[in-house]
Amino acid sequence: NSLALWADCAATILDFIAVFIAWQGFKKVESKSTEFFNYGYGKFESFSSLGMAVLMVVSFFCIMTVAVIRFGNPVPVAGVGVIIGIGAHLIFGVVNGNLFFKSLQLERKDKSALISAQRRIYMVKFSANVIMFVSLISSYFLHQFKWAMYADPVAATIIALMILASATKIFRYSTRDLLDYALEEQSQLLILRSMAHHFDQYENIQDIRTRVSGGKIYVELFLEFDGELKHSEVMNSAVSIQKEIIDLLKCDEVLIIPVKEK
Repeated sequence: NSLALWADCAATILDFIAVFIAWQGFKKVESKSTEFFNYGYGKFESFSSLGMAVLMVVSFFCIMTVAVIRFGNPVPVAGVGVIIGIGAHLIFGVVNGNLFFKSLQLERKDKSALISAQRRIYMVKFSANVIMFVSLISSYFLHQFKWAMYADPVAATIIALMILASATKIFRYSTRDLLDYALEEQSQLLILRSMAHHFDQYENIQDIRTRVSGGKIYVELFLEFDGELKHSEVMNSAVSIQKEIIDLLKCDEVLIIPVKEK
């Protein structure tokens, strides 16, 4: 009869759905044979993350509805399931803590909406394991105290709020990644500074286009080069400009497009 266990069960179901969505996403990527003809699956990841956020919000309202009822009518936590729950949360706390730190490292290496959503799910799971472990011990072994009956709904409420906070962050970042927009002024100035460093390697800048889509940054530079230069010399100049901009902005793709003089 532990509400907190039910709340944790909801978080576990969310975790299963998150893993299933991630698996479907990776399966979709691997099954495609047109990797040379597309821009990736950033928006697919964002839509998947939005679906996860919606499920998390639904779980929040379900848990909070029962928690409000339990606060009005507190009951002692009892049964062999509580002992099993204490042992399970001790074990899964270690497992989820390890998965959380691994997903955090992966997010730092490869930033994407889906990986960020995974990291937040595991963060909620790990925190829920710690809260549940403390709550179940308090409710079961200190049941003679009246306040112990409120430990269970309090733990469920904390888990629900954590789920809502994670859903809010996922929704905010995923919605932003669904919109294509230009880089902010500070990043644009970094591009211009980089171009100034290489002013002797090209004749003129015809156009600069920037785009942030699906959490990834794309930069396109339309440059005029000296018509007397060899192709290898133009390529060397393009590579040096490209490398500096990528290092400055940590962007995913920089295209140097040679164009004729207008």
